[in-house]
Amino acid sequence: MSCVREHIFLTRDDSATALRVQAFRRYSLVALGWTLLVIVWGAYVRASGSGAGCGAHWPICNGELIPRSPTMQTIVEYTHRATSGLALLSVIALVIFAFVATPEKHPSRKWAAWSLFFMLTEAAVGALLVKAELVANNATASRALAMGIHLVNTFLLVAVMTSTCFHAWREGEAPSWKERGLKLQLVLLALVLVTVVGISGATAALGDTLVQQSVQNAFVDFLIQLRILHPLLAIGGVIAAITAGWASWSVEAARRWIVALWTLVVLQVIAGLTNVVLQAPVFMQLIHLLLADLVWIALIVVLRFVVTGDQRLSLMSSVTGRSPSNSPSHGL
Repeated sequence: MSCVREHIFLTRDDSATALRVQAFRRYSLVALGWTLLVIVWGAYVRASGSGAGCGAHWPICNGELIPRSPTMQTIVEYTHRATSGLALLSVIALVIFAFVATPEKHPSRKWAAWSLFFMLTEAAVGALLVKAELVANNATASRALAMGIHLVNTFLLVAVMTSTCFHAWREGEAPSWKERGLKLQLVLLALVLVTVVGISGATAALGDTLVQQSVQNAFVDFLIQLRILHPLLAIGGVIAAITAGWASWSVEAARRWIVALWTLVVLQVIAGLTNVVLQAPVFMQLIHLLLADLVWIALIVVLRFVVTGDQRLSLMSSVTGRSPSNSPSHGL
């Protein structure tokens, strides 16, 4: 009887654990998805010239907590701030959830904590842009530099949130550095090149926005001359991403994501060409940015597969102590 009672308690405990794990998995994806939407909306704030919609005030808007009689630019900027605040709260909840749903020293805890760190630095960079008035029609080198820093921080935020999602679904035993070999180096090189392409893209987008807003000075002319660098760098990024996928093909578990990476790269090239032909309309700038983030996510997932290898243990078996064969396992 005692054995039966113990079995019932263990079953109930496993069931509760399974619910927490499944909820954490889903929530990590929701938090990442929401963050992507906020990033795209932030690009719309820049492209629409609404960055100064709340003046040089932060976190309040034009000296008010809730703006009265707002202009359209104020609505756009205030909406971005509100959704960014929700994104911060979602990451705080992600950290709490990670510590509740995963065992001690589980990698999701580390990556969730890093997600909160980079979300805070993201907010700090955004506040700096507003307080220093590096928004709207500002056409200075300081703004271009700040946008590059913002882009790098955004990529790092998306990278750690993606890693949180990855380890919410699976974890594994890392192979030796020798076994990782060339494929790891090529994936890291692709990530560096994609970051450089992203920075050049942010600079090109700034030039396009200023031209569309009829801002003219020597620096805007310089940005227009620099636009040719973005497609040239993008060629290198495309080659690096395709090569990294090819080198990582031996990691069987990563193959779906490698195919997704290659598909996204092709779509991104098409979007980039379309953006040039249509002279960078706002909707194409947003699509271009979203695809860039998706390419980045795919590369990060491939990197995590390369680091962890094909040997994987589902999070479910990790928290219940059961072997993968006796517990439900769902891979990315």
